[in-house]
Amino acid sequence: MENTKPIVKITTKELAQLLFDFKTKKGMLIFAYILQETKPKCTVKHRDTKEKNPHETIVKRSYVSILLNSDYVTAVTNQLAREGKDAEEYQQGKNTMPLTYGENNQFIGLFNGDFVLQYRANDNIKSKVTYYADGVETPKSELAGYLPVDKPKEAPNQGTERVIPWTKLYLKNVLELTFNGTVYRILRD
Repeated sequence: MENTKPIVKITTKELAQLLFDFKTKKGMLIFAYILQETKPKCTVKHRDTKEKNPHETIVKRSYVSILLNSDYVTAVTNQLAREGKDAEEYQQGKNTMPLTYGENNQFIGLFNGDFVLQYRANDNIKSKVTYYADGVETPKSELAGYLPVDKPKEAPNQGTERVIPWTKLYLKNVLELTFNGTVYRILRD
């Protein structure tokens, strides 16, 4: 199916301003898609063979269906209710990345002067992940010995069997955001 949404090329700063200006009610979910690029913390040597990592850079590119403006506590307590558990099973943990929000919504904020997008992954839609080693698309299987170990997601403080995923992503790691009927492609400085 062909993309029929308008495509707008925009800087990170312009996207941040657009998101800060977007008014919505607290907790009203906004469905979006994000193409993000991050650099995993790789090992210097292969975990099994002990060979030196031959790659200067390894990049992970993920296309993810996301929910913006979700209320974390409400999502956790609703999941507890679905599992037949009491809301008191949720034990609030320490927020290691507190954001300063604008007045219009709770999904874009500032942390130490950097723009940060806060979202919940839509775990009903599988993410598409691609790895690049020194700029060349590379199967994950060839890089696995250098990549961080995939651990099952756990959040013991939630008290839930199904973990409620929560992500805070620096806006500088966003390549594209499909939001409010428009595809925003980020111009790199």
